Amino acid sequence: MVAPTPFNLQSLHGRTFQGFVQFQEPSGSEWFRMKERQQMTFTMRFDRAPHYSDAGILAVDPAGISHSFTMDLKLTSDLFDDVFSASSDKETLSYWIYQNTIHAPIEVIFVTSFEMLLGPSGATTEKNINLKFVLDPNTFTPSLGASGGAPSITVGGIVLSITSAIRATTTEQ
Repeated sequence: MVAPTPFNLQSLHGRTFQGFVQFQEPSGSEWFRMKERQQMTFTMRFDRAPHYSDAGILAVDPAGISHSFTMDLKLTSDLFDDVFSASSDKETLSYWIYQNTIHAPIEVIFVTSFEMLLGPSGATTEKNINLKFVLDPNTFTPSLGASGGAPSITVGGIVLSITSAIRATTTEQ
């Protein structure tokens, strides 16, 4: 038997609370960093349609994609504008929600980076995982726990495209 190659080692795991999420609305050039992100989940689903070949063997064909995301945020006043219209600041939830109410979907570029403890084979380089997605935020769920605490809002929607998913020496994308 061939000796196994160690893979997915604990020493290469990510640091706690070192990741971040930034976003940009596509017509702008400024990046906004989420400071009070609680949790962000991306689900990448590459759908397959099963069928039997002429030889009776089960096979699968690509059947599209259905990527999605959710992000839980502490609710802060700077997430909203003082107007609820097309003239709202494009980086606010006021604008995102307004555009959805008039059936004008928006696209937002999200970038997230995770710093790992070490790179491959224990190297101190290439220890950052950088992901970049184009998203369509279309669900907004504000909530307050029964025991009080800070209100939060869950923003969710569709991942329109995956621009990159790489290991790198920096968090720059």
